[in-house]
Amino acid sequence: MFRSLSCGLLALAASFAFSAAHPLVARAQEEEREERLISEEILGLDAMYPAVAAFPWTEKDKTMQGILYGDTKGIVHFYIFDTGKLREKWRSFPLDGVVKEVFAQDLNRDGSPEIIAYSAQARIYVWDTKTFRVLWESVQENFKTIQAMTIADVDRDAQLELVLCANNRLMYIDGVEFFREKEGRDPLDPRTLLVADVDGDLTNEIVSNDGYVFDTTTLNIEWATETFGYPITLFDIDNDGIFELIGEIAGSITIWDIQDRRQLW
Repeated sequence: MFRSLSCGLLALAASFAFSAAHPLVARAQEEEREERLISEEILGLDAMYPAVAAFPWTEKDKTMQGILYGDTKGIVHFYIFDTGKLREKWRSFPLDGVVKEVFAQDLNRDGSPEIIAYSAQARIYVWDTKTFRVLWESVQENFKTIQAMTIADVDRDAQLELVLCANNRLMYIDGVEFFREKEGRDPLDPRTLLVADVDGDLTNEIVSNDGYVFDTTTLNIEWATETFGYPITLFDIDNDGIFELIGEIAGSITIWDIQDRRQLW
């Protein structure tokens, strides 16, 4: 995985070098091209690898793109694009295991994203990006395993929550005080969690790739099927304002209408 990631990063850096080597290209076109390449490459890596995340902000320029990735040595790296080059701005101390997933989200909505990561040893870390101090580190005994995580506002308050499946139970961790807000009762074993309004009721649901749709208020199961596959994503295919779920099962693409509770294709 990290060999592919390195190739992607090198290709991205090479694209900037190419632009810098042709001063006759109109500046406006060059800037537009660079911006497009940055967005496409970062979002592509973000979608392909859980241990990679797009970082859309730095204190120098809030339009500047950056990228986070966690390596097999348990270190989280923060790179920014600075004058056409990819530069490492910060790296974490070694975590207690392989970095399973990273996020860049403004948990407390103060305009500055936090860096969130969790390890193969089921420990979660949160860093401030102004000083890069550790805001929170979960006690290892809290969770034996973490199956999946995402970041979303699931209780309609002023901040985001860490939405995770840990010890095979769905739960919320408050994004400011980092206490356990709520825990579900139903066992599940997902690789991916998504949060969105998938049934048109104007409130978000939690979708797990192993076939469950949960109510975000009660954490009760709204609907379940055998599996949605892996990976999964959401897309409004019919442009009706409600997301359909797209998954892959045994090498075949599947499309699900969660509102009507049926497989479309």
